[in-house]
Formats: sequence, structure tokens, C-alpha cells
Amino acid sequence: MKKFTLFLSILASFFIQDPQLPEMNEKDTGAIVKASYLYNFGKYIDWPEEEKTGNFIISVMGGDNLNQELVKNYNSKQIGLQQIEIRKLSKTLKISDCHIIYVGEEYLDLLPEIAEKFKNTPTLVVSDGEKTLSNGSAIAFVWNGNWLFDLKTSNAESLYIGATLKSLA
Repeated sequence: MKKFTLFLSILASFFIQDPQLPEMNEKDTGAIVKASYLYNFGKYIDWPEEEKTGNFIISVMGGDNLNQELVKNYNSKQIGLQQIEIRKLSKTLKISDCHIIYVGEEYLDLLPEIAEKFKNTPTLVVSDGEKTLSNGSAIAFVWNGNWLFDLKTSNAESLYIGATLKSLA
């Protein structure tokens, strides 16, 4: 019985996350959760009809682990009738049109310019940290013991954000 209890304690230690740390070393749970959120944002937002042809493009600036999770788990999926295409971006403002752009912590200095570029376009700007909503991000991931998100619909006026997504924010 003692061996079984020790085994359970060791096993539990692999799954229990320190509440001060949003990500684990071996498996980036933050990237996994954020990738899932990005995919689901695509499902719960209605893009204009002219944006419902071709690939559904999710661009990632920063967040290497997030990019890997998106490619691994969502690159072969669809949103509506559109095949998902993941694009990894470097630190540049030469960003082509996309449905969703994620701006990671390491590139937040570019967020105001990126948000301005996509203002009044059907592109959802997503970033890290609730303060980024004031810099033009429509959705901001926040760590509050779990990964959650805040939403500022006025930063996504060209998109129809459904009641389900609004209620989850």
C-alpha cells in the first residue's frame, strides 16, 4: 500500500502545476491551451462572406511553442469549409492578410502598429496580457491561476463575435 501511495504522489507531482508558473518546462501547457483557444475563436466568430474562401489563416508572431502546437494539432483541421493554414511570422510589420494574428510577449512592442494595420479589417488581433487591450488587441490571454482571455469587442468591429464567445470572456 505504501508503494502505491508513493507511486500516486510521484504521478501527481507531474500533473500538479505551481500556481505561480503559467507554463511547465517539459510540456508547455500554456501553448496547448492558447492553441485550443485560437482554434475555437475561429469557430465562434463569424467572418464576412468574402473571407470565407481560401484557407483560414492563423499567423503567429512569437510564441514558438504555440506555433508548434497549432501546426501539430490544428493544421489539418478546418474552420467551416476552410482548411487551416498556420503562418509563423518574424519580427516585421510586413504581415499579409490573415483571419487571426497572435502577437506573443516578445513582440508586444509592435502591437500598436499591428493593431493599427488591421483596424477596420476582418482580422482578429490576439495577444498576451490584459493591458494589451488598450493597445489594440481584441483578445488578450491572461494568467489567473488558469489561462483565460479578456475581450474588447470594439477592437474587432469588422467581425461578428457570437454570444457564446462573449460569455466565455
